[in-house]
Amino acid sequence: MGSDWQLNVPALLDTLLRAFVAWQVVWGLVAFVAVWRDKQLAQAREGRLPEATLHRFERLGGWAGSWAAQQVFRHKTRKVAYQRVFRGICLWWAVAWAALLALVVWI
Repeated sequence: MGSDWQLNVPALLDTLLRAFVAWQVVWGLVAFVAVWRDKQLAQAREGRLPEATLHRFERLGGWAGSWAAQQVFRHKTRKVAYQRVFRGICLWWAVAWAALLALVVWI
């Protein structure tokens, strides 16, 4: 007896792409707020958010939100060590996006 169930690859890829975008939007907002908060703390000369925390949010998908906050608030843009790690994270996410988009186009 045959199965009527079939894998709908285009629908699966569409769902994957939507989840990928939603994930990045959520973590982007988290990272944006974290950079904004760190800037506030820096201006008030209070305890700061550790750079490892900011990078963790970027690694989790908040790289675009972090970049936007850096530009808007002019925060962490001239710190070479921070930018080196940040750019590596951005490169990793660019490769992930390229792979996902290549998969979508290929299928």
